[in-house]
Amino acid sequence: MAPEPAAERLHPLSPLFGAARVARSFVIPGLLVLFANRGEGEALWAGLGAVWALIAVAFVVGTSVLGYLVYRYTLAADELVIWDGLFTRTERHIPYARIQNIDLVQNPLHRAFDVALVRVETASGGRPEAVIRVLSLDAIEQMRSRVFAGRVAGVASKADAGPETADVRSAQGAGRRLVPRLPIGELAKLGLVSNKGMVVVGAVTGVLWQLDLVDEAEEYADAGRAWVSTLVGSPLVGTVAAGLTVLALAVLLLRLFSIGWYVVQLHGFTLTRVGDDLRAEYGLFTRVSRTVPTARIQALQTTESPLHRLFGRQSVSIQTVGGGMGTEVNLDGSGAAKHERQWLAPMVAPARVPDLVGEVHDGVDLRGVTWQPIAHRAWRRLFRIGLVVAAVVTVPLALVIGPWALGVVGVLALAAYLNARLTVKWTSFALTPWGLVFRTGWLNRVMKVVRFDKIQTVSSRETPFDRRHRMAAVRIDTAGGGMAGHTIDIPYLDTAVATALVGRLYAESSRRAFGW
Repeated sequence: MAPEPAAERLHPLSPLFGAARVARSFVIPGLLVLFANRGEGEALWAGLGAVWALIAVAFVVGTSVLGYLVYRYTLAADELVIWDGLFTRTERHIPYARIQNIDLVQNPLHRAFDVALVRVETASGGRPEAVIRVLSLDAIEQMRSRVFAGRVAGVASKADAGPETADVRSAQGAGRRLVPRLPIGELAKLGLVSNKGMVVVGAVTGVLWQLDLVDEAEEYADAGRAWVSTLVGSPLVGTVAAGLTVLALAVLLLRLFSIGWYVVQLHGFTLTRVGDDLRAEYGLFTRVSRTVPTARIQALQTTESPLHRLFGRQSVSIQTVGGGMGTEVNLDGSGAAKHERQWLAPMVAPARVPDLVGEVHDGVDLRGVTWQPIAHRAWRRLFRIGLVVAAVVTVPLALVIGPWALGVVGVLALAAYLNARLTVKWTSFALTPWGLVFRTGWLNRVMKVVRFDKIQTVSSRETPFDRRHRMAAVRIDTAGGGMAGHTIDIPYLDTAVATALVGRLYAESSRRAFGW
């Protein structure tokens, strides 16, 4: 019997990156505290700052070096074994057969030294099974080759691929490029149709609050409102005009921040199919190389907002068990929770979507599907709900402003009618030889695609209101559906249609082998 391979250490520079990681959560907050208290006994705070700095440096360096000394891993015959922990020792065994992908994360400092953070993911979902900080690119290639030996046919060997750059290495050149490198213009469009600017705004607001600048901003706003009121000669008109101006500026800033977010996060996004894997690379400062086996994809989703239609684009995402491509990655490389969006194509022309979906799922063809509507009479139920909402909104408003506010009821009632009619018109499903397609929404249009062999549970649901109207809803769950939103809910079906649909879905999914 061949001897077990020797345990491997992390890269010698690992303590450096460990120290940087600890510094972000330990040293920087301390410096912010000192900065926030400047001017209040500067000599005392300077002395405390020096002591704090010495303690922080000793703690960071000691923690990082000890972490490097105790961490070991071994590429055994059929499993990855990891030893970690100083006082509480942990020994983790991860069978190769359970490893879905090995992702790389490189910030600029990683690229300077030809190293990367490694995320080992299994089908357990959410967080990575192991995060290894850090390994050389050669060691990562060795790990990938050992773990995925024989899994993907047709992938070029490392020798054939040759050296690329000091950036993240991948076998993308050996596969089919599904999504070419996204230009800045496409990422700008993505930022305009999204609301990621709220993340940046929240961070900026927190900084302003710490620096006591929020009160100053309110004073400037009051001064501006008074100036506009004087200019137009009416306090009410001035207040409304100032409010609309602030709202317009806020929307503009949100969109600009959102554009910046996606330009940084998804810069240079490319998607390639290599054998049975999808491989994506993206990121301006922190470069990410991620891999998702096509067999792990549970569902696909397309999104089309009014701004998408204005630009002639759609966004396509995938839903998997565990992590995946195109999710936001934390600065420490730990990744995002499993409910985060995983991009297949952040922005793509609608005409390209059927071809893209067919490349991801062999045999899946979205062209020529026959759509089946939900119950036509469902619009009356939606209309009644809209009327109730209109009454709840306008009655309290009338008590505060006056009876004339009740005129808003007519506008809201018309909006409720149009919404009910259009929602029923655009909500439908299609059964195909390979699976089910569901679309909903007339303003923000969403379409979900799921194959029969990915369906885990099928159920019907009838509320008291459904029974009164002889209707039912059908719910389809895939793996991890309850936790990650891999769910399709088809509402307002005639009872007979719902029963037949559940029977068909159960029959088709039960005679197919489920695969991760």
